Amino acid sequence: MSEQSILRLIMSATVALNEWEKLEQFMAAARIAVPKEGEGVLIHECHYNPERLEIIFLESYANEIELMKHAQSFAPVMNEHKVDWKINRIDLLGNYSNEIFEMMKGMANGAEVNLYKKVFKNK
Repeated sequence: MSEQSILRLIMSATVALNEWEKLEQFMAAARIAVPKEGEGVLIHECHYNPERLEIIFLESYANEIELMKHAQSFAPVMNEHKVDWKINRIDLLGNYSNEIFEMMKGMANGAEVNLYKKVFKNK
C-alpha cells in the first residue's frame, strides 16, 4: 500500500453527444502536451464509456507545484479544444491545500467535490 504523498484527482463528466469528436481532438492534443510537462505528472488518463457518453479523468501529480504547473501549461489546450461536458464529480485524494480544494470546487460548476486526505497505512 502506498504511503507516498502523491496527489490524485479523479473527475467524472458527461459529454454531449455532438461533442464526442471534439473530445477525441482534445485527447489527441493532451497526448502531445502532457508528456512535455515532465516527470511531475505521474498519470494523466481519460477512460471513457461512449454508450453512456461518460469520461473519467485519472490524474496523479508528484505534489501541488506539479499540479499547478500542469494547470498552467495545459490551459492553452483546454482553450483551443473546448468540449461541452458536465462535470459529475471530482474526488481529490492526498494532502491538498484548502486553496486547491476551493479552486476545484469553483471549477466544478456545482458538481460534488470531495477531499480524501487520510490514507490507511501499513503498520
